[in-house]
Order: sequence, then C-alpha cells, then structure tokens
Amino acid sequence: MILPSAYFRASIPTDQAVFRIKNRTITHRQYRQHTEQLAHVLAQIKSQTVALMTENNYFFAVALMAALHAGLNIILPGNICAATAQKLQEEGVIVVSDLALTGAIPICGHQNAGHSLPAFAPASAHLWFYTSGSSGEPKRIHRTFANLEEELRLLQDILPEGEEAEVFCTSFFHHAYGIIFGLLLPLSRGILCDTAAFVSPVDFLARVDKLTPPRTLAWVVTTPSFIRVWAANTDLCKISPRPLRIQCAGAPLPMEAAAHIQRKTNATFVEIYGSSEAGLVAHRNPLATREWTPFRGVALTPSADGSMCIDSPCIPPGEHAYPGDNAQLLPNGNFLLLPRTDNVVKIADKRISLCEIEQHLEDSEFVEQAAVLKQERKTRSILAAVVVPTPAGMGLLRQQGGQAYRKALAGHLAQRLPAVLIPKKWRFMGNMPTNSRGKTDTATLHRLFDTKDYLPVLTTLDATPERLVVKALYLKDSPWVAGHFPGRPIAPGVLILCSLSTLTKQHWGTDIRCIQRIKFNNPVVPGDEVYLILRRREERLNVLLSRTPDGSTPACKGICHLAN
Repeated sequence: MILPSAYFRASIPTDQAVFRIKNRTITHRQYRQHTEQLAHVLAQIKSQTVALMTENNYFFAVALMAALHAGLNIILPGNICAATAQKLQEEGVIVVSDLALTGAIPICGHQNAGHSLPAFAPASAHLWFYTSGSSGEPKRIHRTFANLEEELRLLQDILPEGEEAEVFCTSFFHHAYGIIFGLLLPLSRGILCDTAAFVSPVDFLARVDKLTPPRTLAWVVTTPSFIRVWAANTDLCKISPRPLRIQCAGAPLPMEAAAHIQRKTNATFVEIYGSSEAGLVAHRNPLATREWTPFRGVALTPSADGSMCIDSPCIPPGEHAYPGDNAQLLPNGNFLLLPRTDNVVKIADKRISLCEIEQHLEDSEFVEQAAVLKQERKTRSILAAVVVPTPAGMGLLRQQGGQAYRKALAGHLAQRLPAVLIPKKWRFMGNMPTNSRGKTDTATLHRLFDTKDYLPVLTTLDATPERLVVKALYLKDSPWVAGHFPGRPIAPGVLILCSLSTLTKQHWGTDIRCIQRIKFNNPVVPGDEVYLILRRREERLNVLLSRTPDGSTPACKGICHLAN
C-alpha cells in the first residue's frame, strides 16, 4: 500500500493507468502534471482555506491532492449549491469549482512545464466535512488527512491487496465515503479508478460490464438505494458473469435485495458502518451475519444517553465521535445496531422510535422500505409514512387500490402499536427519494405531503440529464378517476399531465411551461402499469406514454416546452 501523502514520491511507473475519464485513461505522469500545475496556482492564493465544490470526480482527485501539497486547509461542503458557495466566500474561503478547474486542468492537449510538488505532513493537513445532524442542519466535522490514511490502514484487515481490480463508484468523491473507497483506496492500491459520473443503474452497470475484463474483479462502491433499484430491475440492469465485489455503506442494507443480486451475479458483499465524524467503525458480510465487527483499534462504549461513544485512530487525538446510534455490545467484541436515539419522538405523550415503526412496516409482506416522519399540525403532532411496496404490495395496489393498501398496513401496525402511533398520512412510491450520498432525502419526503395524494405510484427506472424513464401505476381509487367515466373508468389526461409536471420538477428542477401538442392513442385504465419516457433537449420535452419500457406500444405522445 502507498499512502496518498507519499504517492507522488513513490516509485510508480509513469505510464500506469490511474483514472479513467469516460473512455480514455489518465496515466500516473498525467495525474502528477495536473496536480503540480494546480498546486502551483493554489499556492499563490491569499486564503489558507479552500472549499472543493466539484462534482467532476477527476477534477476532485486533482484538486484534493493539489490543495494538500499547497499546504491549504480543505472544506468539503458535500454539495455544490450556489447558496453554499456564497456563504463560504463571505467567510473568506476560496471556492474551487468545476467551472474554475475546466481551464486550470488541461486534460487534453499540451501540458505546461512541471512545477515542484512539496511534501506535506498528513497530521497537519486539516479537512472539514459537512454532514446532516439530527436537526437537519449541516454539522461541521474536523478530521486530519492522517485520520483518513488510518482508515486505509484499517481496510487492509478486510480487503486484500494485490488483486487485479477496477473500481466503479456511484458516490461523488467529495463525500467522505466516496473519498475513501472511490478515490484514496484505489490510489493507494494502484487500482484503476473509473471517474464517470453516475447517471442511472442501467448505464452504470453497462459501463462496468463493458470496461472490466471478464477475469478482473469489478469493485462496485455504492449505497443501499442503488441496491434496491438494481434488485427491482435486474432484467434491465444486467451484468455478465465476472468476479464482483459490492461495497455498501450509508444506510441499512436491504437484505432481500442484496440476496437477490447475489443469486443473479454471485457477488461478494462487504458492508461498512461508519460516518463522516467517526470514519470507519465496523464491517460485516451482511448476508452471513447481523453482527458488526469493529475495525482494529476502534473502541465502543455507551454514553450517558445510551448511544455509542467511539474512540478511534480515525478521529483526531483526544476527540470522541457520537454517531447517534444505539448498540448492543456482545461478549465476543462485536455489536448489534439498535434504533437511533435522535429518531425518538413524542406523540400524544407517548415516546416512540421512528425506526421502530419503520421496522414494523418493513416486517409486512407488503412493504419493501418505509420512512416515518413527525409532522406538526395546528393542534397536534402526527406521524406520516412514505412506503415503497414489495411486489405483493404492488399487486394489492393494482388490484384493490390505495385505500385497501393503507388499511392493510394500518392493520399490520395495529397488532404492534397503539392507535395514536399509527401514521395518519401515507404516500406510496416505487423508489425512496435519496440525496447524492444515497441517503434518504428527508426534505423531499416532507414535501410529498404538501399536496394531496393524487399521483400514481412512480418508479424511476432510468434518469440522465437528457432522458427519464418512469414506471407509473395509476390507482383505481384515485380521486381524479371519479367521473371518468362511470362503468368504464380511465386515468384522465389531467392526472397524466400532473405526473409529468411532478417528474420534471423532481428530476430537472423545472416545470412545464406549455404543451405544444399531445395525442392520446388509447386510454389508460386505472390499475394499469405504463411507462413514461421523457426525452429532453434544452427546453423541448418529447413525451411518450407506453405500455412497454422500449416505447413500442404508445398510449400517448406529445411535445411540451419547459420553463427557463
């Protein structure tokens, strides 16, 4: 293993392929030249702190090492929102963005003369991560680069070196998980790292299948949300037989989905428990055991409120990490995770863990995934639930509608909880909304309850900047169906258009400005599952509603124009 702080001083063949950008590779020589050039620019700035706000994974790989060698402190905000950049700039922080790096890193063409690349002390290189706290407000986490390198040392215990492998990552490198497993670990092992931005499961797995030689280990670094989508669409997301390791972290892994993928691919699963604050904490083979094994040197003790306190070589000396989880410590030194302490709420004077309600729902044959929220009304607090149905749940929705499905779930909970703790509001979705880190997007979940429950159950199958494919189940008892028409109900056009408007807002952040034309070839009957295929070219949106995912049996065609 070569520690990243010594990477450019190590004896590495200059023509060794280090990164892949789309369909071309970047050699060690090119990576060093790009890093030297940017480090020279950064060394001349007046600020001692830079914020890396780039979603281009290769740009990030260059900017991180360049800032370290330039002796700068680094902020990793976790997003590239304009408001975040403005706030940091007001604090005197230099923001390094994709736009700024486009000219500073000439990936193609002539390279400028090399500059010196001074060494840096990893214990004196400070980084600040941002992670969402229990209140939803971003929490600032301090680590040193030496702490990150300690994580690489710990991984030697569970991930063997010397493998012929290629790494593909669905997480951006600017997140703590992406930095370690998508960037620094491959770099330290001399493993080729693919930097293409993740756009959809279909495109991502097709890339893994196309670019990895059949006998080379394809190392997929991903999140539970990706695993759920892959498992639900294995016929679309195919991968040929090959050595495959799936590395997962960020949220509880869906075991049935993981087992389904293992049966289809014979993949090896490695699940990691950790956080931006604590670094690596524990690992397990999720399909073999529920127990977590702490990494070497990591000590867990219960804090005053019962949650875990973590001491680790992955955090600064003298500091402790409190990830917010409860754990049951076992005699063999392992532990079991229990519900988070910051998810305990009070409803009508009764205290309950939201995780407990979610687990009860997921124990039902009709629920694949659940998220429960506390919401404030004028006179009281209530619980609301967002549910992703299992195939059996989708069958119930298709045959009997949303009211029957809600009744089945409420009845299931009534056997386990008092009536006051049963959710009063429900939303059904084919995929749980997630953020760029693969974690459930709580803000989006709350927004689902801002409007009435009239949309179909939407399952995103493929999403890129130019194309969106969504499976839609139109419910029989939707209030929009009433009056369209007695005895021969259909899903009205206004409901289909509302679905289009919701999708363009969610995926492209814009609304439909006007409809140029739209033609319904044949009606959509409530209980039908159809496919919405949207193709975007700037402000023009081609719409196809089809009974098959390839668009060969159209029910509706149209052209819309999006707002600026």
